[in-house]
Amino acid sequence: MNQVMTTDHYHRDDRLLAWADQVRASCVPMVFRTESDQGFRGEISSVNTGGVCVSRISAVDHVAAHDWDDVRRTADDYLLVSIQIEGRGALEQDARTAFVDPTDMVLFDSSRHFVWHFSGQHYTIRFPRQALEKLVPCGRQHTAVRIPAATGIRRIAADHIASLHRVLSSDEGAMTACERLGDVSANLVALALADYFNTVPLPRSNVKEMHLLRARALIKDRIHDPELGPELIADELGVSSRYLYRLFAEAGESIGETICTARLNGCGEWLRQRAYANRSITDIAMAWGFNNASHFSRTFRRHFGVSARDYRAKHRDVS
Repeated sequence: MNQVMTTDHYHRDDRLLAWADQVRASCVPMVFRTESDQGFRGEISSVNTGGVCVSRISAVDHVAAHDWDDVRRTADDYLLVSIQIEGRGALEQDARTAFVDPTDMVLFDSSRHFVWHFSGQHYTIRFPRQALEKLVPCGRQHTAVRIPAATGIRRIAADHIASLHRVLSSDEGAMTACERLGDVSANLVALALADYFNTVPLPRSNVKEMHLLRARALIKDRIHDPELGPELIADELGVSSRYLYRLFAEAGESIGETICTARLNGCGEWLRQRAYANRSITDIAMAWGFNNASHFSRTFRRHFGVSARDYRAKHRDVS
């Protein structure tokens, strides 16, 4: 049976909860967050065949976490494979981060914590653990590894998943005839995984990339908090402030400037929007985590080249 869910049918405040319910049914339980000022939007279309669930997921950028509470609430044991269609995603699991582009695959395990940094569209295929594990090794060293799937057997497997979803979504009469295709799908995906794992040395855990990704996610998630700073982020990550400063420096960034720039860009966005026209510039600055009006004025002018007042007036004239 094809199940299609779009958040457009829900009030803005109810969308994430409705989305979580649908993802729980077709994938695994997860907790979601997004910073989009337009609210969360997404669509998921799922088909089941032979115990294998194939979902095509499209949504605004967001973060989905399958934490330890979710692991305990997951009644069944699954292995999941995602195939990126559009955009760039990132999956964290087992002290690694896989950055996936269109046509890339990635394997992840519902029995352990993982975090999806979602962008664009992808297929997620949920397999009962034994259906895949009996065909190909799926240990900790295999999860959160980017698997290019643009050629060879990996391309065949990816195209099969897309075709299977397309046919079963448009022709429910095909569902009975295709019931055994769950085994076919597991075999093809297992061949694709083995083709990569057997020929390419598996990467070591990229802990630094994972910490940098989590730090950026924390900045995005808590940018409105005036207490947000390197020390707070370091505490959240369980690392030292010195390590965190060095981590950003190695990426050619300054963590302090990263936080300040994110706040300034948020202020600039609100100053451009009519919805915030009645709020004072100081109120907007404080809402984005600044706690000193003079400091805000100086940094805003340095960043945008004009005062906040002139910036607002300029964009009011344009609109």
